[in-house]
Amino acid sequence: MKKLLIFLSVLLFGANLINVNFFPEKNKVDILFSLDSKFNGKIIELGKNRFLITNIISNNKTDKNFKNYFLRKIEIIPGKNGVLIKIYSKSKYKTSVALTPDGYGLRFRIKNLKSFSQITKLENSNPQKGLDYFTYILSLSILLIIAVGLFVFKKRLVKKLPVKTNITILFQKPLDPKNRVALIEFSKRKYLVLIGNTNILLDVFDENMVNLKTQEDFDSVLEKNIEKLDNFKQYIQNAEKLKEFDEKI
Repeated sequence: MKKLLIFLSVLLFGANLINVNFFPEKNKVDILFSLDSKFNGKIIELGKNRFLITNIISNNKTDKNFKNYFLRKIEIIPGKNGVLIKIYSKSKYKTSVALTPDGYGLRFRIKNLKSFSQITKLENSNPQKGLDYFTYILSLSILLIIAVGLFVFKKRLVKKLPVKTNITILFQKPLDPKNRVALIEFSKRKYLVLIGNTNILLDVFDENMVNLKTQEDFDSVLEKNIEKLDNFKQYIQNAEKLKEFDEKI
């Protein structure tokens, strides 16, 4: 009769467990119990690694396994007076409980008392781990050597291959035995340049600005601009005098 009254009180005043979620972090795990009504029970420590949460009704068992963690396993087991939490741990821990602001959720926290580095120290000292690290460094070094070798090979290959250019000399006119004026085309533009003892860009034209079809057309344009030819020749003479002066110094 007493057991029946206890069971009926749980049904009348307990909250149904809707869902259980686990939120593991570096040194702690939060277990969130979602309920269909406000929690009004208690958390009782029954013994080592066993906790009872009263006034929660559940029919399903929940397990959570962990790998390379300070916990090995957590079990959520339904009971007559609530749900039982069993914790399987590799190290010492402490627990804390808090309600959500609306009271419809219960957070059960398991916090590791040792740092994560202390737990994994023994695992990191495994000789196989050191061997893997050595293999990684060796593989990286081999890849680096291959990359350098391919870079050098590509550089030498480029030097041996002929360089393709789109520069075309359309017309040219000699000014003296060492210098000439030329019209060249590159990337759909035309350039009037002075070539010889001194190389200088004289003018730039778009593809539609200069429409010369023959050498006679080019000579005719230059002859019409006789002043420019005289200026070119004067510039060449001045440049040659300056060069002779530099050589004497």
